[in-house]
Amino acid sequence: MTRKANRIKGKRATKHFKEKIKMDVDGARGIYFNEEIVVDILSRLPVRSLLRFKCVSKFWMALISEPCFTLKHLKLSKNNQNSPKILFLKNMFSLHLSSLTPASLSSTQFMENVQKLDWLYGGKPWSCKIYCCFDGLVLVGVRRYDNTNHLILFLWNPSTRESVVLPSTEFLPQEDYTCGLGYDSTSGDYMILKIGYQSCSEILAVKSGSWRIIGKPTGIYSSWLSDMDSLAFVHGAFHWLGLSRNESVTSYDISNGVFKEIPLPDGMFVVPDMKYVKHGLSVLGEMICICSTHHDQWKYTFNVWIMKEYGVKESWNRLFTIQSSDLYSLIPEYRFSDGEVLLRCEHFDHCGYIFKTTKESSGFWPQSRSECIQNGFVYTESLISPKLLT
Repeated sequence: MTRKANRIKGKRATKHFKEKIKMDVDGARGIYFNEEIVVDILSRLPVRSLLRFKCVSKFWMALISEPCFTLKHLKLSKNNQNSPKILFLKNMFSLHLSSLTPASLSSTQFMENVQKLDWLYGGKPWSCKIYCCFDGLVLVGVRRYDNTNHLILFLWNPSTRESVVLPSTEFLPQEDYTCGLGYDSTSGDYMILKIGYQSCSEILAVKSGSWRIIGKPTGIYSSWLSDMDSLAFVHGAFHWLGLSRNESVTSYDISNGVFKEIPLPDGMFVVPDMKYVKHGLSVLGEMICICSTHHDQWKYTFNVWIMKEYGVKESWNRLFTIQSSDLYSLIPEYRFSDGEVLLRCEHFDHCGYIFKTTKESSGFWPQSRSECIQNGFVYTESLISPKLLT
């Protein structure tokens, strides 16, 4: 069912809700609430609270389960720039979820908010990797001890703790590849794109449950895939950095199945007297973001660019530059409402990743050198059920 159809269905249910809304939470009559007010209040609450409130009454159960309510809650969650959460993988097997603010990075507040999540697939696997998060859904790959060559892909909602196993692909088990998760507004379906270095790429329409070969895109190199957590999804297309005769961003539009190239500004990866290391691509506030990394014998220099107008070469702007002798990797993850940017970094003195913001006085998390964060993604809570998508 498409999002438009969900809205129509929600309107049809309005008359039923208006009749029920006259009843308070105890079932006693005489207290009247405006339906829009109730919906507006509930749609701003955390998923954990909404799951509990489903037990209040049959009406609240029906309301919170409505597709139109799920979409309204997701929209408000995505627009709340000051209350993101971060999903991180600790010591390979321990999954955690925590609220995040710029101030919490250098305080105990971050640790106090950490919620350890139940493992989504029975016992501990041989390996686990978080590929990406989108609309409150997380794409996770695991390998079990009894068959380490077989990759199992899950679509998981950490907030509702629901998950589904996705169909297997034809990729060679040991091949370098990366994945991306996005939503196709034309078909009303979630899509997963999987690209590899040697084989053709495949795309999965979650609703249909079948992978489709789309060919081998240009500009994919094995060494680059190891540096890419996932494919960036924005404006209805997956994006990654490619090399052709001109350096560019390669995109794949999931609605029309077309590959395109977005030009980069001239000299983006040139820094005088410094050696080029690598560059990475992410999304900040619906804008494509690129970080180029250079170094000399004393320090690393990170230049971060954003494309303010999608697809327009002249709209590339340098957002900020950071120089450091302690950090050797930097990925922009999230932009707060005040302009600060959350960074996922690798530090010479720390195991795994650390998180900090662009403010010079920003602390970092975790502060303990013994804590090993193997991956982390900004996560938006949602009520979307993976089981209802397939």
